[in-house]
Amino acid sequence: MKLLFKILDNFEEYAIVAMMAYMTIMNFLNVAFRYVASTSFSFTEELTVTVFVWVTMFGIAVGFKRNAHLGMSFFVDKFQGKAKAVLVLISGVMCFVFMAILLIYGIEMVQGQAEMGSTTPVLGMPQTVQGLSIPVGAFFVLIHIIEANYVELKKIMGKKEEGGADK
Repeated sequence: MKLLFKILDNFEEYAIVAMMAYMTIMNFLNVAFRYVASTSFSFTEELTVTVFVWVTMFGIAVGFKRNAHLGMSFFVDKFQGKAKAVLVLISGVMCFVFMAILLIYGIEMVQGQAEMGSTTPVLGMPQTVQGLSIPVGAFFVLIHIIEANYVELKKIMGKKEEGGADK
């Protein structure tokens, strides 16, 4: 059971590693074949772009998970206690609203792609494979926004109680 939770907890990282490995290998083989045999794999560019979009969305989720996104910390760090907590909360709510909008419109986009039967030009792969990266990635980001803000607010409020300020 612990293994299952570890896999689920690190799903985005495992997916990113696998997709980056795929992109590296396919691009290397494409360049090597172009150099050696004067030919290339026509499908690699299409798949690489699709995989890159997935990596980008999962990367955003991992950034929130690790609280590694750039923010207005220069401004927020000038505050203490409740004021700092309010600013962190406002930031979290704004990020959450943005990602919720991305999730909703991403779902609508994928539904439209499915209804139209859109396919990629070279492979004829359903365009929804690429489009799904937006709502799926946004879903993971939403989860990690909640987690990151909870941890940050808990840390701020814990410091306030320990320091005895703002009581």
